[in-house]
Amino acid sequence: MDIPFHSIRLRPSGLQFLIDEVVTIIGTISVFAIAGYDSPIIKGLAGCFFVVGILLIFYLVYKYMYIKTTVYVITSELLKYQCGIFGNKRDYIELYRVVDYSEERSFFQMLLGLKTVSIYSGDRTNPRLDLIGISEKLDLISVIRERTEYCKKKHNIHEFTNIK
Repeated sequence: MDIPFHSIRLRPSGLQFLIDEVVTIIGTISVFAIAGYDSPIIKGLAGCFFVVGILLIFYLVYKYMYIKTTVYVITSELLKYQCGIFGNKRDYIELYRVVDYSEERSFFQMLLGLKTVSIYSGDRTNPRLDLIGISEKLDLISVIRERTEYCKKKHNIHEFTNIK
């Protein structure tokens, strides 16, 4: 008898973008502030500062779009990871291969109510998958643990540890 788990679809919070790119955002603002500064030396280089500022804005837009197109889907048997803007990368981890999980919260993630959930698996191509920008209120570890245990029982997989 199969337990009908519903699929869970998660996206990183947009606030994770601010955490990841705070230095670049401050740098971009600074570049435009310097470009507008009224000094003979700066006036000669204002065009260069402006170009650098525009490039930084394009970079920030790319990073924001990348984080907003990232999707994590947890089904009853798989953890799917999809990302990309100009190309598309998909990775799948069979839940019965999951061996461990952890949660981490940086200082800024604690301030903004987010966390990073790391999934460790026996998957050769992706032994560790970090689900970034997840709401701290979501008990994702329990969900993944429940589904992992179900899949291991379903596939008759037993884990043996070498304890001394």
